[in-house]
Amino acid sequence: MDIREALGKLPAFERYAVACSGGADSLALLHASIEYFGPEKIVALHFDHGIRGTESAEDAAFCERFAKALGVKFFLGKAEAGLLANPPKGENQEALARKLRYLWFATVCEKEDIHCLLTAHHADDVAETMLMHLMRGSGLKGLSGLNESAKINDLFKEIAYDLTVFRPLLELKAKDCVDYCLEHKLAYRTDSTNRDQSYTRNWLRHEILPKLGERAGGDLTLKFRRTAKQLCEQWEFVRGAAEDFLRQNALNAPFGTIVDYSAFLNAKTALQREVLRVLAAEEGNWDFEMTDKVLACLKNGTEPDFQPAGGIRWIRLDDKLVFYSEQVSLKEFFQSALKIKKAEARGLGFSDNGAGWLRWLKGESVTYREYLKADAYIVSAFSAGLRYTPTNGPERKAGDMMTDAKLPLFLRKEIPMLFSNDSVAWIAGWRIAKSAAVSSGDDILEATLELPGATHWSGKKGGDSC
Repeated sequence: MDIREALGKLPAFERYAVACSGGADSLALLHASIEYFGPEKIVALHFDHGIRGTESAEDAAFCERFAKALGVKFFLGKAEAGLLANPPKGENQEALARKLRYLWFATVCEKEDIHCLLTAHHADDVAETMLMHLMRGSGLKGLSGLNESAKINDLFKEIAYDLTVFRPLLELKAKDCVDYCLEHKLAYRTDSTNRDQSYTRNWLRHEILPKLGERAGGDLTLKFRRTAKQLCEQWEFVRGAAEDFLRQNALNAPFGTIVDYSAFLNAKTALQREVLRVLAAEEGNWDFEMTDKVLACLKNGTEPDFQPAGGIRWIRLDDKLVFYSEQVSLKEFFQSALKIKKAEARGLGFSDNGAGWLRWLKGESVTYREYLKADAYIVSAFSAGLRYTPTNGPERKAGDMMTDAKLPLFLRKEIPMLFSNDSVAWIAGWRIAKSAAVSSGDDILEATLELPGATHWSGKKGGDSC
């Protein structure tokens, strides 16, 4: 396969944006795209990361001259001065550079009304990426390398624009791009940092892959690509099974995702891990170690004593697992849903099952009721030392009762209390006080959690790497 043949497999778009660094691979892609589609359909994009000083500026000027000489519209983006040289604490330089680059690509494409972005990733990039992920202990998704295409908003949740990234050169090697440049007499730039083996990717490229090739008796690049394609197909199968599981066993609610615990517990471990990755994708993907730690907590029936990455939290109540963002305030959720009114009918007035507030989740829209014999009420929050007498036992500290019930600390602080006559009448959705239980002849009030209807789960696939 040559570059022209690879371009012929792309879907038809009115215009194409081509990311061009000035190296042999991206220059070959840009030149071939101009010849294949015509200059009026091509826009060239170059992002200056500002890491290599004068060399970076020269790369940018080179790409601009090249694009304009071929009659192609050119856009230049620049990173904030010094940002990548000294990335914020906790930020990986390479990951941050990639994010800045693609955010800018998406901005230009949106302004130009372009929905296809071409990048020059090739089979060598796939091999290097696979080995890097192998070193990190990645699973199927990481080892599947790079996909032929990916939606930009699957790569970066900050981007809402409908832009697809295509990588048409994945079946070609880096040498094929160099040969194309030599054939068409195209001078290209060489990034000096590509020789710096303090970067893992460069070390793999210059030291490890050549030695593996020698031992295997030939170039392994395309073999890595074939393996990556098979792993990608297997990952897509597992991801599809996880999404099918959630469609059958989960509900979407305004505050999170509700999963049937028994169904989750009975699923195969590989499926459980992928379900967790799907649920975590909106806030940030969990790596294998974090996923396994979360999985152990869920299987053992214990609440997490750690803060999971990505801002995802969960609670298990009765036969449901509820996954939600840490940005969701359960206190606000309860207070907005809680309605108090004069009861129109009598009924048994307490619930001690420890999961009352989630009973509604067994249907798509159900109102849950608790009955109180109070004439006045206020909603407040949990406080240390608060004492409470449940319907089924002696007075105790509310905090001790919650500890026995294995309610996590963050949940205790969030659950609102319904106070009546200066004493706790109801720990919302959990337990009602003995003093608030309904007896024969009592005037009663009705406390209702008027919750919006949950809907069948629907979601989108997780991200890709590029």
